[in-house]
Amino acid sequence: MSSAHPNKYVSNRMRDGVYIPAGLIIVGCAIAKRDWLPYAVALAAVLAGYKIWSMSKETTHRPRAKSSDELELTYCSGEQKVLKPTELQSFELKEKTIISHNVAIYRFGLPSATSILGLPIGQHISIAATLPQPDGTKKEIVRSYTPISGDHQPGHFDLLIKSYPTGNISKYMASLIVGQTIKVKGPKGAMVYTPNMVRHFGMIAGGTGITPMLQIIKAVIRGRPTGDNTEIDLIFANVNSEDILLKEDLDQLAKEDSKFRVHYVLNNPPEKWDGGVGFVTPEMMTKWLPKPATDVKLLLCGPPPMISAMKKSAESLGFTKARPVSKLEDQVFAF
Repeated sequence: MSSAHPNKYVSNRMRDGVYIPAGLIIVGCAIAKRDWLPYAVALAAVLAGYKIWSMSKETTHRPRAKSSDELELTYCSGEQKVLKPTELQSFELKEKTIISHNVAIYRFGLPSATSILGLPIGQHISIAATLPQPDGTKKEIVRSYTPISGDHQPGHFDLLIKSYPTGNISKYMASLIVGQTIKVKGPKGAMVYTPNMVRHFGMIAGGTGITPMLQIIKAVIRGRPTGDNTEIDLIFANVNSEDILLKEDLDQLAKEDSKFRVHYVLNNPPEKWDGGVGFVTPEMMTKWLPKPATDVKLLLCGPPPMISAMKKSAESLGFTKARPVSKLEDQVFAF
């Protein structure tokens, strides 16, 4: 492909740095001392040649400006990533959106408007805080959270957190006010989602266990235009209807995408409830989730007793027995 750059010999730099100075030498000599004109021409030629040579050297060593495509590639390849796996960094709380009496969305700022966390889909971050203990000492507590935002949203990251009376980090987060900071490191975790890694995801989430599921669901749906055909069925279990986090978002995603379906289960359902009732059972899993297959993966996230029960139910339905600590290749993966 031919270059679109203009001829360097007719550029403004050549005009101002070579032609005009050389011309002034020759014209000035012709006016003031005509006999010296041959010498003036020779001097102008030597100086112009030196100038052209020096400019060509400068051009050779000057970094080439990046095209818009290259800048986009640079952005996507991670030069703006801020997460460090082994180093805690501070991020400032910019917004706090109260969802209920014990749930909020926390938005933290990144160093610049183009910065991204650099968090692979399926992974999480660690939040650390030094907190007072019952014996009067202080101890650094670390907990894992999955942002509900992604690297397609530069400049910030969002965390959905439910505070518990006995929680350490969750209570600390609830006490934060805008302008205060948290310490974060990452990425962490064995799951890394890639488009079409399976034909069908079955998901079971309880409470705030919805966050890693939502991260993957959104990534799959964003990938539809470029060929991600993954199907997803999600069972989302909660105690009461008001405990269902981000229900409007989930319902909207299911409405817009025919390959994503969400099934709600409540321990204490309201009147005229048409979803599941009680604990998630093998019968519910058989009804709503994909059958075991080599191109099917079951994802689990929720309270430990629930995850333990779901692993046993999955095995009884023909899924491969889950390991105590999940690996990416596992058919049943618990976050």
